[in-house]
Amino acid sequence: MKLTVVVPALAGLLWAGCALANAQLEVTTPYVVQLIDGQSINPKLLDKTNHFALSAGKHQLVVAFEGNYSSRNEIKLVTAEPLVINFSAADNQKLVLDYQKPRNEDEAKRFTKAQRVTLKDKASGQVVASEQFVMPKVEGFQLTRDYQQELVAMGKAFNQPAVIASDAAAKLAAASAPVAPPPAQAQGNPEALTQLQSWYNKADAQTRKAFQIWVIQQQ
Repeated sequence: MKLTVVVPALAGLLWAGCALANAQLEVTTPYVVQLIDGQSINPKLLDKTNHFALSAGKHQLVVAFEGNYSSRNEIKLVTAEPLVINFSAADNQKLVLDYQKPRNEDEAKRFTKAQRVTLKDKASGQVVASEQFVMPKVEGFQLTRDYQQELVAMGKAFNQPAVIASDAAAKLAAASAPVAPPPAQAQGNPEALTQLQSWYNKADAQTRKAFQIWVIQQQ
């Protein structure tokens, strides 16, 4: 009688132990993780390598290339549209985002034209099967983007809803529209705002990008 009680209990403990087994994903800069399975990620920006725990099964990873090759005298930033990677992880598997890391601005510009990356099993070095695509460019000045909302509107989100909200595409289009000047009553210092707008319009693309990143970091 006791044996019939102990055996199921032991089986339950073994099953629970298996369920807790995690995989791990390693991502190194200049790639920065934006989403994992539809959830926004806030990695440690000062860390060159970030690790993420994953359950066994299917996952969706969204990463963005954010290369900084600046010097004391010149700002040199190279970015690319986010890369979406769909893959499956096994129990206790250690995965790494593998790519030929650009050493300078010129190499980075060439690299971002194709973004050739693979997922590899860190223990065996074998490539893990994945599906990849680059998210379309969103026109207009953007301080932040809702990547999950964009993927939902495209019908390619993780656990894509069976019925997509009718305003999803409209929100994506609205995000692409040029940013209108704030109303006069919202301007705490109209002269300072005008001066900032003037400087921004005169700046080159790299300086504008650097300013955008700085503004985001102040949030």
